[in-house]
Amino acid sequence: MNRLFLTVLLALCFFPSWSSAVDIKNIRKCYGPLGAKREDNKCLPGEIFFMSYDIDNLSLDKTGKASLTTTFEFIDPQQKVIFTKDTPKDVVPQLGGARIPGDVHVILSTKQAPGTYKIRVTITDKVSKQAKAFEQPIEVMAPTFGFVAAMSRAVGVAGDPAGHVTSFGLVNLTLDAKKQPNATVTIRILDEAGKDVTPATELVMPRDMPEDTDLEKANFVPTTFPIFLNRPGRFTVDVLANDKNGKKTAKLSFPLTVLDVGSFTGK
Repeated sequence: MNRLFLTVLLALCFFPSWSSAVDIKNIRKCYGPLGAKREDNKCLPGEIFFMSYDIDNLSLDKTGKASLTTTFEFIDPQQKVIFTKDTPKDVVPQLGGARIPGDVHVILSTKQAPGTYKIRVTITDKVSKQAKAFEQPIEVMAPTFGFVAAMSRAVGVAGDPAGHVTSFGLVNLTLDAKKQPNATVTIRILDEAGKDVTPATELVMPRDMPEDTDLEKANFVPTTFPIFLNRPGRFTVDVLANDKNGKKTAKLSFPLTVLDVGSFTGK
């Protein structure tokens, strides 16, 4: 027998975990839990930055349970770990397989200094004693007019009475001599061809701000936009904010897929 082949065969016999090491797949930036895909990693101070991923090839104990620890680290531009947290978890993958979903988020301070930060996530499989990690850079920008804390789910179901809600915060609006903003937010829903499916919705600040908003105390305007999911399809939610006092604009865009539950449950 070929000596090299024999060596490899023996290695596989004594170390079977080599062929099924814990892995992290489908790493994606997103707008909140189960959120729509996020294209960039640029953030304003005060942002909430979400990521989702899948943990695959987990080892199970004799009871069919996976046991793991997720270690989250936040690293500053000088490569110093400024925050760390371990989260242990035991789970039974009741649909079979050896994969479970995972997510992580970081809440940036409203005083976060500009620069390139990093998220580091390490998954330790306590059954196999193996670990896997990934890193994601985050570019924190200087404070300016824009969006933070945007959340929008990637998928909805047509006819869901709960509907679909997109939410975000508008920050750093320029105030006039009366300490008031002059801004608009235009929300459009587009089909796959990029055409409007309904008339655009326009919000006007200060008219449409919550009554208790004090922009001198905290220059932040929370906004929610509910969508009635009346039919299946693939859509895009486009949001354009215009700070007329400061002559600045900001944009957001979310893909939204609406499923027809009948296509999965019908004959």
